[in-house]
Amino acid sequence: MMNVGLIAYIISFVLRIPLGRMIGDKGIGFYAGVMEMYLVINVIFSYGVSKALAALVRYRARREMFRSAKRVYRDVMMFTLAIGALLMVSAIVFCGFFSETLLLEPRGYLAVAAIAPAIFLSAVTGVMRGYFQGMGTMVPTIQSKLVEKVVQFVASLMLAAVFYSYGEKVAALLKTSEFAAAYGAVGAALGMSVACFFSLLHLIFIHVVYAKTFKRQLARDNTKYAESNAQIFLMFFQAALPYILCAMLYNMNYIVDQRIFNYAMNVKEKGSLRTGHWGVYYGKYSVVVGLAATIFAFVAAMGIPRIIQLQEKQENREAQYRFGNLMHQLAILTIPCAVMLAVLAEPIVGLLFTGDKETAVTMLQAGSVVVALFPFAYLCMNILQRTRNQRVVIFGGLAAFLSHILLLVILVTNTKLGIHAVVCAGIFFWLIVCGAGLFGIMRYLSYTPDWIRFFAIPSACAAVSGLVAMLLCKLLLSLLGNAVTLLICLVVGLLVYNVLLVVLKGVKEEELREMPGGGILLRLWERVHLI
Repeated sequence: MMNVGLIAYIISFVLRIPLGRMIGDKGIGFYAGVMEMYLVINVIFSYGVSKALAALVRYRARREMFRSAKRVYRDVMMFTLAIGALLMVSAIVFCGFFSETLLLEPRGYLAVAAIAPAIFLSAVTGVMRGYFQGMGTMVPTIQSKLVEKVVQFVASLMLAAVFYSYGEKVAALLKTSEFAAAYGAVGAALGMSVACFFSLLHLIFIHVVYAKTFKRQLARDNTKYAESNAQIFLMFFQAALPYILCAMLYNMNYIVDQRIFNYAMNVKEKGSLRTGHWGVYYGKYSVVVGLAATIFAFVAAMGIPRIIQLQEKQENREAQYRFGNLMHQLAILTIPCAVMLAVLAEPIVGLLFTGDKETAVTMLQAGSVVVALFPFAYLCMNILQRTRNQRVVIFGGLAAFLSHILLLVILVTNTKLGIHAVVCAGIFFWLIVCGAGLFGIMRYLSYTPDWIRFFAIPSACAAVSGLVAMLLCKLLLSLLGNAVTLLICLVVGLLVYNVLLVVLKGVKEEELREMPGGGILLRLWERVHLI
């Protein structure tokens, strides 16, 4: 399930590359606020409400209290339908207010209206997914998420192209180029609504297929106790609150940061730059960093279930070993990646994007460290949450969220950093989350990592290899172009990194065998007599 969520993130990031080429930096700037507004609401239902409902239904299904489980599902669905419909209507009726006041993007009002159906549809989808999960099947959730993301990818690009073309005509008529970008964002937002519609249709179809099974289960239920609606809602809100808090604290960054950034730029009379700069941040920097960080989060996700199983069986030493091994793997993989993204930012951005590349390069050079921080935060916080240590997750997220807002306000109002202030605040957020997660997991597992071997040696090796790659990049970029330069610098840089890692004994053979792709490296190192 975690892996499906990460795949969904990857598709969302990849979508922004062709979308940015199509509607430009300003179009992505308009799209970003609307999309993040939707995502905050969506994560509350698809994660918070869905998880809570799944827990309540699962408890009853295991005790064959199927009538009670069905009643919980029905009550939560009715509540969600009402709230979802209210949010959808509000987004359509007050789209101007939301775009002007919440996002500070007046020309984004049509995109707010376009995303409104997705808000309602995703709320209903989240409840249905929770019910299926509670009844013991993850297949509908996995399939519906993949359907949603695939349809979103296709529909958003197609509709963005159609609406952008229409927007160009409006822009020519009104002599304001921003209308083309704004209409392109409308098409991309409408693509999300189309995707949610198909995802819901898929779940309804599966519900029809499972209908006979559900009826047989209800017929088997002999329980006489019937819970009241008040009891159901009380239990539901108690179960949902921690999940909703976590969902909001870890997913509100973009929309809050954009609001603060836009306001500060307006105060400094640089409002004409804000949408384009945010488009670079959201459509270029966040894409590269997000893709790399999410891929490494896959490595963390593969090891989490085993660590939790060992801890539940009270096999503490084996759990400590597995966690330490996974941490070391992440350090070996993420630290050089963060360094390479920083030193090779110019060819990477030049190869993937159009528009304002210079700003994207400097942002990537400053913020690539997030690639190393996010997987560790993901690893620690997931283990803590799944082992019912949610206090650390919630308070760590709250401390990071409030601290990063304070830092952003200080930087964006008192310095000339501009959009780079948002990058710095984002680094600070994940640094605090990572620190809180490591502190919590070290207490939970009674484990202290080998800081020098785990982090210092890979960092030193990555620094040297990064310097080699940077010098090579400066020499070759103007001669060979982005693609060839990037390939050569990556190969040489990673070769230097691997040699140094072996020479300084930064990794053991048994650790290498358990790493993704470690067997290939081991055979390669044996052939060149490094080990």
